[in-house]
Amino acid sequence: MKNKTLIAAMFAGSLIMAGCNPNEEQIVEEEDKNNPSTEEQRAETEEAPGENKKITEEVGLGDTRDLFTKAYGDNKNNDEIARFNGDSMLVEFQTHRAVNVELQFEDMEQDMNNEEILAFVEKRIPKDAKEVDRTKDDNNHTEIIEYKSELLKENLSEEVYEGDDPGTFTVLLTSNEEGYVNASLSIGNSD
Repeated sequence: MKNKTLIAAMFAGSLIMAGCNPNEEQIVEEEDKNNPSTEEQRAETEEAPGENKKITEEVGLGDTRDLFTKAYGDNKNNDEIARFNGDSMLVEFQTHRAVNVELQFEDMEQDMNNEEILAFVEKRIPKDAKEVDRTKDDNNHTEIIEYKSELLKENLSEEVYEGDDPGTFTVLLTSNEEGYVNASLSIGNSD
């Protein structure tokens, strides 16, 4: 009987010691890697918008995941951050609509000058976009253009704006000495 009690006590002690294991954080991190993201969960549970019309001239900000796939081919990443056209277009979706589009001009097949890049960007923002404000940073490497769009307001839920005015979006253009290298099209106001 003493041996059984001693074995039970040792087993209980080892369980307590295991509970104090410093690798507990590692276990939580491993669990996070295996759990789907919020957007992946939404993608599985929420239906895609019934009306799948384009709100841009070319598929872009505010358009649906299905339209991106039809226009640019299969997503080369995951449901949360999609990759199209190699690494030249990264898209974040919420409720099946693009809320952030990153365009990497250095990774595109064709070389474009600044004028062509601006035309490329304008085709990927809502058709009814009205410019509200435009600023450049002190070293002229970043240009921020703020817009308002009724189409964006009508097609995206208010929650995705996280407190910003619905229908607002920002285009952030980054350049180097040779010209524009990156554009970020994001819903909401610039911070």
